[in-house]
Amino acid sequence: MDTTRFARFEGYISSAAKSIARLKAARMAHFHLSAAHTSCLLRLLAAPGGLTQTGLREALGMDRAQISRVLRQLGDRRYVASEGAGYNRIYRLTPSGLSVSREVDGIVSEVLSFVSEAIPQEEIEAFYRTFSVITANLARAESRFSAPQTPSTTAQGKAPGEELL
Repeated sequence: MDTTRFARFEGYISSAAKSIARLKAARMAHFHLSAAHTSCLLRLLAAPGGLTQTGLREALGMDRAQISRVLRQLGDRRYVASEGAGYNRIYRLTPSGLSVSREVDGIVSEVLSFVSEAIPQEEIEAFYRTFSVITANLARAESRFSAPQTPSTTAQGKAPGEELL
């Protein structure tokens, strides 16, 4: 029963992630933005005071190289500007970045309304609370269950406590 539940969960997550990626690609092509660009712009739109590279990286789950590349590309397009230096450098939307981000946010809102139109608001809120707990628990499980496993002696045909020669 649990394996069936896990398979369903994994299938739903995979299917949703693929649909989101396809929607981002299709709807953001007009702006010549990748999914990573879109996520970064929306995160900065939600943070009018700006964010550091580390703050963006942690919020978006990107590695250092990817967030650095995305910010450089958005800067080249004049959507993002930075002030400060080093780890204290703050990234903010420029006026053109703010304009594009607001358009993108409108598209995201339209899609969200479409996909959740038949779901009562309290169920949506319960879903996000539950999904947040599942996500946090998965992160905890990674650290607990991802440790390298050593072959057990029983797997090698030896009884527990029996010396390996």
